[in-house]
Amino acid sequence: MFTRLTTSPLLRLALLGALCGAGAPACAALSFDLRIDVKNTPDGSGAKVPPDELLQFKVLLGERYISLTNPSESLIYDMAKRRRYRINLAQRSYVDYSLFDQVGFRTAELKYRASLGGNANTPGTGNPGADRVYDEHNLSVASSTRKLSESADGDAVVLAVDGHRLARLNGGGAKVSANDAALFGRMMHYLGGHPLILARLQAGQRIPASFVMDHTYKGYQESRTYTVGALTQSAPASYDLAPYKPRAPQGDDIDQVLDKAQLEAAPKTAADRQAAYAESERAFAEKRPLDGLLSKLAWFYSSGEPAQDTSAEQKAQLNADPHMRELTALLQPPTTKAQFEAALRQVQEMRKYIKSEQHVLTMYEASYRTRLGERREGAALYASVLRAHPGIAMAYAEMGNGLYESYDIQRAWRSWDAGRRIVNGKDSGFFDVVNELEQKLLREHPEYF
Repeated sequence: MFTRLTTSPLLRLALLGALCGAGAPACAALSFDLRIDVKNTPDGSGAKVPPDELLQFKVLLGERYISLTNPSESLIYDMAKRRRYRINLAQRSYVDYSLFDQVGFRTAELKYRASLGGNANTPGTGNPGADRVYDEHNLSVASSTRKLSESADGDAVVLAVDGHRLARLNGGGAKVSANDAALFGRMMHYLGGHPLILARLQAGQRIPASFVMDHTYKGYQESRTYTVGALTQSAPASYDLAPYKPRAPQGDDIDQVLDKAQLEAAPKTAADRQAAYAESERAFAEKRPLDGLLSKLAWFYSSGEPAQDTSAEQKAQLNADPHMRELTALLQPPTTKAQFEAALRQVQEMRKYIKSEQHVLTMYEASYRTRLGERREGAALYASVLRAHPGIAMAYAEMGNGLYESYDIQRAWRSWDAGRRIVNGKDSGFFDVVNELEQKLLREHPEYF
């Protein structure tokens, strides 16, 4: 189900990470140039090898933010808000992401690789446990107790984990405070490096002028040479997003929905509530009780607020409707594959009797398809609902759940965040999954925040 990202996208994903957590000690403001030379060497297996690449950034490291800028874009990470912003400098626009999707991806990927009984991306060594050292190094997440060893090579220090040589710290560099060393180490968690190696780098309280991280993947070896230059204490106290605006909707259907939500998703108002109640009353007045009930449910799905009670007259209409039993059955969560398939058939049948609230039935269908393993189909259906009705919090919640299960973790968090902006802290229960996941990540991986 999970597919490994190639090296270059993973490294670029890493650059979207965070540095200085809200719980970290205050840090000095640093400015430096960062160059990353990526060299890939085939292992002779004939596997496809990514091209070499060179990445160069101007880095500003403040107390609660970091920015990495190249000629085309600037990446800003806000540790207090746990947000990151990817700015297209030419278009003067940005996309808003969560910091959680970074460590969320890495922990899920490491767990998946471990479930395969070894390393999914490196040649087998006959020792699956040792192979996973490379995964831990690539993802900067530890899964087992390991031993760090070091040896001298001239002025350089060679670092190995459980006997696997993974890094070389060259001589030179700048002595820094413990705070600055901690922030530099946090940056490296997002760029890649085994946690034991990064702890050693941080403990030295020195930012090396250059160092090398050696990574092993299926079919090739990757060497990343990091070069730090022009290091000064000159970063501004904060960053400024004012010159930029959120990106206009673009990409596939899901991206467009999420970009639109970035622009528009907001808490419901009293006017929204009044309009929803009026729609329900109109349906009952027109003797369309099923639409009237679904309209009440649509308000709950949109806002997270309890649905308006039905009056005695409305209850009488519902009880008299010959199709009320089928609708009630749809509201009972299926548990088996056969029940889900039957529910899908029932949704199609119910469409004949629903006039104004077809999107609610589409949400039910999306939910059933997702739970049957048809996650792409489910996400597409949620996106179709949100294109027409962009304010439905539960649709963002469920689409996010499906995207996460599909390993589309970055967009999962964008979807969850959009829905949470709508419910605005209400205890709707829609976002229990992501709320609990974020708390787990904070507890288990504070080094990322």
